[in-house]
Amino acid sequence: MTDFAFLELTETDDGEVCLRRSGDAPDSEPLVSVRFSPEARLLLGSRTSDIARAMVGAGVQMATHQLAHPDEDHEPRLLH
Repeated sequence: MTDFAFLELTETDDGEVCLRRSGDAPDSEPLVSVRFSPEARLLLGSRTSDIARAMVGAGVQMATHQLAHPDEDHEPRLLH
């Protein structure tokens, strides 16, 4: 992506939180989306939207840092 774009978070009727470029059509493929399983929704209750927004926000912060500091070494991390 070479052009600067504003990003926006939207939530679909089924609770999926989507990150899109501002102005993208609502039915376009999101840049990132977070969807919780029915089991996770039961465990998290009404906080699923807040948690999804925090997850996307953390990812945007990390991506912004990477773009600002492309020469930094980033060792692969084991996710579990």
